[in-house]
Amino acid sequence: MPTRIVDLTLALKDGLRTWDIKPPFTLLPYMNASTFKLGFSTKLLIMEDHTGTHVDASLHFYDGARRTPKGRSIAELPLEKVYGDAVCIDVSAKRADEPVTAEMLAAAVEKQDVEIRKDDIVLVRFWSGTWGGDAFLAARGLAKDACEWLLEREVKAVGVDHPNLEGRVADELGNADCPGHVLFLHPDHEIPIIENLVGLKGLRGKRFRFFGLPLKMEGATGSPIRAVALVDD
Repeated sequence: MPTRIVDLTLALKDGLRTWDIKPPFTLLPYMNASTFKLGFSTKLLIMEDHTGTHVDASLHFYDGARRTPKGRSIAELPLEKVYGDAVCIDVSAKRADEPVTAEMLAAAVEKQDVEIRKDDIVLVRFWSGTWGGDAFLAARGLAKDACEWLLEREVKAVGVDHPNLEGRVADELGNADCPGHVLFLHPDHEIPIIENLVGLKGLRGKRFRFFGLPLKMEGATGSPIRAVALVDD
């Protein structure tokens, strides 16, 4: 049975901004093969550690001061947490302003004939359009009870097709504290959160192998990843 590689990674380009509170990805000339005496070219990258398709480490929310206990940096994240068996649940038929609830996930799992097993990586598609735009950024993501539902099933990582697990956050929505992040990233659970995935439509209801390995950056709270799915056709 042939194996197909599906790239789930958002392309990084100069000026890309994935969230209004995030700095843009910046790609600058550095060395030029035509003018540098050793004859090679390089670029200078300026980016936050949660740029593009990325994974959150527990240190992202558990710094040991505001929230305790202190979490681990991305360099300390066990790599087995971000590769392995995975499934994709599609709830993108919901209204954009509607949060993803536990009830929605349960219904989608049944309708799409998805089996969630212990230590699966679960990817959730909750946006029906293409990546980007004001309406996209305003979309609601996983509610707390949906995160609790996944936690009960002992998943080892959760990914979404949006810059934020919870989607739009606001005081009036009651989710300004990002309850899913607080729950998943607690050092007792340490369930990495993968954000800004693309191309999930083709994985609806499928079981596959997922790989999303971070850079080994000491002290970083997250890292860009090259996220791919290996699908047996």
